[in-house]
Amino acid sequence: MTAVIGLAAGAGAVALAWGLSRSEGDGAGTFTLVGQARITAQSGEVGTCSGSGPLSDIDKGALVTVYDSEGLVVATGSIGSGAYNDSAACVFPLLVREVPDDSTSYAVRIGWHARKEITNMEARSGELVLTFS
Repeated sequence: MTAVIGLAAGAGAVALAWGLSRSEGDGAGTFTLVGQARITAQSGEVGTCSGSGPLSDIDKGALVTVYDSEGLVVATGSIGSGAYNDSAACVFPLLVREVPDDSTSYAVRIGWHARKEITNMEARSGELVLTFS
């Protein structure tokens, strides 16, 4: 019985991840880009966090811009509140809705930092990680 419950819970988690990356509420031919921004931190840190110094723009509500393969802005979103993970990195959830699904690649930018080039598959995977140090 425990194995069946575990299997059902695992299947639910996979369905949730798929649903976040292929949001049903998006328009035709769009998806929701899901991922995270990480700022490397000092060991021993706990609780909430935000960027400082040259990373001071990495904080809750920071603008996330998505560009298509032609360099045109196709969607914008924001990052959520930061919290330290087990590796003492400051991690922010990232969400951009209604990204058009018609580009072979994208570039993602947070605040004024450099764009990160990613493939269409990476954008749709729900596992995008943008790292800052």
